[in-house]
Amino acid sequence: MGWEVDPFEELQRLWRAVNEGSHIGVPHIVGRASVVDGKVSGLEMSVILNETEKEYSFRDGNDVYFMLPARPEDGIEGIYVRLNRLLGDAK
Repeated sequence: MGWEVDPFEELQRLWRAVNEGSHIGVPHIVGRASVVDGKVSGLEMSVILNETEKEYSFRDGNDVYFMLPARPEDGIEGIYVRLNRLLGDAK
């Protein structure tokens, strides 16, 4: 999976919400990525809280919609690895 956008910039922007949210629920990253020919050319993400961990992704044309748990103990790098795998596996 190649990146034309910087996922770390987006994840750093969301990191405070992930950390703060972990005290009252399970933070999740939800969003949409534009994936064309194995390259992510657009990325929108936000943080929501759930009671339990859930992970999913689905593809609609060139867009991949996703939700994945964002555990603070995994760090930004761990969340990136999960996001990269999730986008690569989206059907």
